[in-house]
Amino acid sequence: MDNIIVTTKNDLENLIQLCVNKALTSFGVNSSSNEEDKILSVEEATIFLNLARQTLYGFTSKREIPFIKRGKKLYFKKSELNAWLLEGKKKSKGELLKELQ
Repeated sequence: MDNIIVTTKNDLENLIQLCVNKALTSFGVNSSSNEEDKILSVEEATIFLNLARQTLYGFTSKREIPFIKRGKKLYFKKSELNAWLLEGKKKSKGELLKELQ
């Protein structure tokens, strides 16, 4: 037990949140209703969207993605990111054929 681990405050907060969520899930507490209302940091949004940080910043500077800015910090509402993703959905051939009928 001689190992010392150095981490950032943000990484520690994320680790604690992950542990709490795992504990709540194991006890059967459903947090999915609050999951869609969750506010994500830039780091969490990049993971959720599977985008590079610079790509995410590019979308925000062009106002192509919904975001919240408080001071110099950017935040993202998970439900708005889901809606933004679905806006880019292309219809399949089957869906297009059904519309023609």
